[in-house]
Amino acid sequence: MATRQRRTPQAAKFAILEAAERRLHDDGPEGVRIQRIAADLGITDAAIHYHFGTREALMDALLRRLGRRLVDDIEATIASWTPDQIDVAALSRLFQRAYADERAARLGLWLSLTGWRPKGSGMFKSLAERVHRARVQAARKARRPAPRLSDTQYAIALLSAAHMHAAMGGDALLASVAEDPAGLDQRYFLDFTVELIARRLATT
Repeated sequence: MATRQRRTPQAAKFAILEAAERRLHDDGPEGVRIQRIAADLGITDAAIHYHFGTREALMDALLRRLGRRLVDDIEATIASWTPDQIDVAALSRLFQRAYADERAARLGLWLSLTGWRPKGSGMFKSLAERVHRARVQAARKARRPAPRLSDTQYAIALLSAAHMHAAMGGDALLASVAEDPAGLDQRYFLDFTVELIARRLATT
C-alpha cells in the first residue's frame, strides 16, 4: 500500500484519475474500482467518493480525460499540416492509441452498458471542418465541384467507428466474414479502412 499523502483537492483528483488510468490499462474497465484505486494511493474509499461521487462518475471523468487527450493530440497534429494536407494515416494512429492502447473504447462500451450516455457533442467537429477546408481547396485547384461537408463528416465518423469497433472486438468482426478468419488481420483491416477513406476524401 502506498504511503498516505496530503494533497490539494485538484492534486487529489488528478492523482485519482492517474491511478484509475493505470488500472484501466492493466486490468480493463473491471479493474477500475474504488477500493483498488484507494489502496494504490494510500487513501480511503471515502476520499474518492468525496471527489467523484460514484464509480460510474469516476469512469465518466476518466473517459473524458482520455477523450480530451485525443482531441488535443488531433489538434496538435492538424496544426502542423499544410493547408491542403489530409493525413488519414496520422489520424488513424491517434485513434488507435486512444481507443486501443489507452483502452478508451472498452471503457466507453462498459459505460454504455450501464446506461450511461455521453453529454455534449461535436468532439471531432474541428477535425471535420479542417479536413473539409482542405478538400474544398483541392477541389478548387482541380476545378472540380466543391465536396459536400456531410461526406467529410461521414468519413471522419467512419474512421473513428472502425478503430473503436476494432478495439472492442475486431477479431469477432473479421470472423463474421470468413469461415476461417486466420488469414485476416485486424491491422490490415484498419489499413484497408484508412486507404478507402483517404481515397474518398481525395477524389470527391
